[in-house]
Amino acid sequence: MERIRLRVHDAMLTRRDGLTQAKVARQIGMSRDSLSRALNGQRKFSARELGELSKMLEVSVDWLISGAPATDGTTRLPRHHPTEILASPVDAYREVGLFTPALPRLEAGVGIETAASAAAEKLSGAVGREFVRDLPAAIEAAYGIGVFVLSQEQLFDARAMHSGEINYIMVRATGSWYQGNLVLARELGVLLCGRDTETGSNGVIAAGWAKRFADALLMPEAYIREINWDRQTPRELAGFLWNMGVSAQTLMRRLDALSVPRGPALVHADEGTLQLLLWQYPGALKNHRAGAYRGPRIPADLFAAHLAGMRQGLVDGSSLAWLLDTPLTDL
Repeated sequence: MERIRLRVHDAMLTRRDGLTQAKVARQIGMSRDSLSRALNGQRKFSARELGELSKMLEVSVDWLISGAPATDGTTRLPRHHPTEILASPVDAYREVGLFTPALPRLEAGVGIETAASAAAEKLSGAVGREFVRDLPAAIEAAYGIGVFVLSQEQLFDARAMHSGEINYIMVRATGSWYQGNLVLARELGVLLCGRDTETGSNGVIAAGWAKRFADALLMPEAYIREINWDRQTPRELAGFLWNMGVSAQTLMRRLDALSVPRGPALVHADEGTLQLLLWQYPGALKNHRAGAYRGPRIPADLFAAHLAGMRQGLVDGSSLAWLLDTPLTDL
């Protein structure tokens, strides 16, 4: 964090147009006080702020974070630099020499339901049938994919990334655990569908396939068709949503896609998933799964490796502090 603020300060000083803190703060949407405190080390820059700074100062986000130059040896910002995508997780892996296992690739033409069923079996084999209780841990255990929940501002809800021998998924912190499950399952589909999402790309090609994969993974077709939705009570509906880790809106979309009538209990879904759950299960928000995506979160093996590296003087802890959104002194 100390080095980031110094690089921001240096980039401001080297501009020839005489940038003032007030002008910088105004153009990137910060208050002057927030910028001043960030430059003095009293607060950290958010992901959004670093992205805006990189565009304004015409330097790459990678350089601001790590000091790494661009491929041409400069710090200049590439014309199409995806400033909303930060390479901090992959850099954190490389700092301590960790890699993730190679991912199994789905055969060409495999159906979404078949792919989702295979993924569910793999997740269940790693942590048990109720893998949705902690989907990030289940994905790490089954596939070795690192799952990060970042509390800094992000311009995406979740993003799957592939860089060399490292695969990971970043999820934006949210208090809606069923939304976190959905976007995490979607990005798992992006990585498994055979279309690599390289660091810096947006994964648009696989997006439609991955959204349907997520629905099928969280709500298996066979189970959906076993339920008599016409006779389902509101309490049974709330139990389904809780056990499957999905929202009422996601369930309705899945039923419509399978041409299954919604049933009268889903009328209560108009009140919202949270209201429906709390109505039937008042203690739901106290359950640990309700805070699964409130963040921050990083893979346990990466956390342990960075702590060991700090003890041995191999890393300075700045990457870990940024990912955990905590002052370096607290580590």
